[in-house]
Amino acid sequence: MYDFMRKFPGGLLLVPMLLAALMNTFLPNFFTNLGGVSEALFTASGLNYVIGAACFCSGAGIDIKRLPIVFKKQGLLLVLKTIICLVVGFLYIQFFGMGGVLGISAIALITAICSTNPSLYLALEQDYGTQDDMNAFGLVGLFCVPAYPMLVFSIAQSTPVDWTPILSTLVPIIFGMIVGNLDKKMADYLAPGVVVLTPFMGWVFGAGINLFDALQSGLQGILLTVIFYALLVPILVIFEQRILHEDGVSSLAVSSIAGMSVSVPALIAFSAPEYAIYVESATAQIALGVVISSIVTPILARWEFKHTHPNA
Repeated sequence: MYDFMRKFPGGLLLVPMLLAALMNTFLPNFFTNLGGVSEALFTASGLNYVIGAACFCSGAGIDIKRLPIVFKKQGLLLVLKTIICLVVGFLYIQFFGMGGVLGISAIALITAICSTNPSLYLALEQDYGTQDDMNAFGLVGLFCVPAYPMLVFSIAQSTPVDWTPILSTLVPIIFGMIVGNLDKKMADYLAPGVVVLTPFMGWVFGAGINLFDALQSGLQGILLTVIFYALLVPILVIFEQRILHEDGVSSLAVSSIAGMSVSVPALIAFSAPEYAIYVESATAQIALGVVISSIVTPILARWEFKHTHPNA
């Protein structure tokens, strides 16, 4: 089973995610009805716990002395991505309004381009990256929480920002860093936990995906995904290769739509009910984007790695 999953780029994440999505599509309430431990482990309700544990273990593996390396690469890439998201979000709203164009609302576009799947990032860096790349998981995880696209959406509209969800993601990373840097043996013990948790992250992400709902968006969901790649990948890869002098794999690893993003349109509408009319279509489009990018991003990352490391 392990060897089978490793045959695919990011397979330790993607295979469990696909199985969970199939389970959620055809038997959506099976584990929920069981309740207890089964519900906590095998449904989307366990998502925050698994991500929190992974952030803690990731933080434990970060050597404070090597933090500049993480910030120099992944930090700059994520800052650049944030700038792109802010500019695109602001211009999209200014030119097309909240309703957007071609059936893609501002909520759908901003949520998609802001999204990053940290679990897929980790799975790809395990295959093609370095230990420093893997240790950046916690940093990448900051850009997975629903608060991030909501933050960008708020700034694009010049509305108040709630920083609490972002701080809640930082806490386990910081605690992990403290433990790992105070005791090297604890760091060695906890750091491999990120890899162990990868299939569980894949499952809980997939447990929130309904394949039928994703397919309902049709061409608009496909178009949204194409726009997602067109806006982000060329700029990030060129920046990583030409400015940072790296192979470009990390740029692709942070270019995928996370399953957690499916919840963002509803959260935005909860705080601003006037946007509720966009929730259904945006959710379906983003869900299809999650499925497509989970397949396309590993293929692109594998191609880029082989292209830049022909002897690997």
